[in-house]
Amino acid sequence: MNASIISIIFLAILSLAHLLLVILLIPVLKQVRRTAKHAETTLDNLDKQLVPLLETAHATAEELQLLTISVNDKIDKTDNLFAEIGEASHVVATTSAILRDKVSPLLIQLAGVSSGVKAFSNFFKR
Repeated sequence: MNASIISIIFLAILSLAHLLLVILLIPVLKQVRRTAKHAETTLDNLDKQLVPLLETAHATAEELQLLTISVNDKIDKTDNLFAEIGEASHVVATTSAILRDKVSPLLIQLAGVSSGVKAFSNFFKR
């Protein structure tokens, strides 16, 4: 009989522990339910806000692509402009060299001839 009393006491203690566990789990489960409800509300709000945010990000990305294309086009035009400026400066340098090499001596000779003619005419005027 001692064994049956011990088993009854053990079962009573086990039942009380089980009851205590159930009583303690009720607030925990209520909190879990509130947390799940709050998480669901937060996810719904996030879903509502995420779609416009993604659309804005997509529009911004498209604008950046257009700006990149525009900037690249302007850079290409600038490269062409610098190439043309380089060619023009080469033409100016070549023209300057031709003037210096060909026309300057001719002008010097012309000035010399002019001085000679002037001196000759002054000589005969006296």
